[in-house]
Amino acid sequence: MTSRIAAIGEQDIIEPLKMAGIDIYPVTKENVKDVLLNIVNKGYSIILIGEDSIESIESLFLKLSLRPMPSIVPIPGKGKSKGFAYRRLREIIKKAVGTDILKEE
Repeated sequence: MTSRIAAIGEQDIIEPLKMAGIDIYPVTKENVKDVLLNIVNKGYSIILIGEDSIESIESLFLKLSLRPMPSIVPIPGKGKSKGFAYRRLREIIKKAVGTDILKEE
């Protein structure tokens, strides 16, 4: 069985991922919800989503993140990071390891 990877977000952020064999889906804030739900139903194993695209669908993102498949991973956008990708990764690591190993002193 082969795993398929998709990336959704702003065109200029996800375009380079195409060279790595990742299927890309450029979105706008208006259609990100529909595109994400469509991709989830296509059977992708991993979905990379731009941090800027998550803002308008954060509750849906969190709901889908509770499912075992697909793994939905936030990636930083352009410009200054809003920290969402880092916070989500920190939560995932904390859940897996049992402690906050990224805790700032």
